[in-house]
Amino acid sequence: MALPWYGRERSGDVFRLCLDLNVWCAATIAEGFGRSGTAVLTLAAAAHSGRCELGPTQLVVSWGMLDRLGLVLRRELGMEVDEAGAVLARIKTAAELGPAAMEPLVVLGGTGVLAIRDTEDLHVLDVAVAGRADVLATANLRDFVNYRSEVLVPGRVVLHRTADHEVVIAHPGEVARWVRTGEIRIG
Repeated sequence: MALPWYGRERSGDVFRLCLDLNVWCAATIAEGFGRSGTAVLTLAAAAHSGRCELGPTQLVVSWGMLDRLGLVLRRELGMEVDEAGAVLARIKTAAELGPAAMEPLVVLGGTGVLAIRDTEDLHVLDVAVAGRADVLATANLRDFVNYRSEVLVPGRVVLHRTADHEVVIAHPGEVARWVRTGEIRIG
């Protein structure tokens, strides 16, 4: 089965990709260990390069996400301030230089009514919706499932609907496969 929006014209015919903070952290760790070809590194590369097999790729990110990521990089991963700042600057630049040239978003308020316990996850979902993301990649998919979700593949792919936008929330391994092949098929 193809995803509902796959094959139809997207916003400016650009694939909009939002990466949860756990994806950025995992990519930073993998990069630090000299790994290559992992799902999270594939997604980070697509975001940084502004392209993948699905076409021109725009990173969707917010200032709030960048601030939180900076804290996690310093406190949890033990990075120095300058090193964490360089990671954040690279992500910010990827968004600004992407095909839709988006600055990191400022999301004020957001939905605030979704049944998501973690405020960080709620912010990421609000950013994905506000930035009109086609896909949100996250390793903690179950935390994003709520009453507006349709589970397409248990534990792997969820479709989240709002009044005027749909975003696919999927495990990084699924999204990396789509990004590598240019084909979005599930089931």
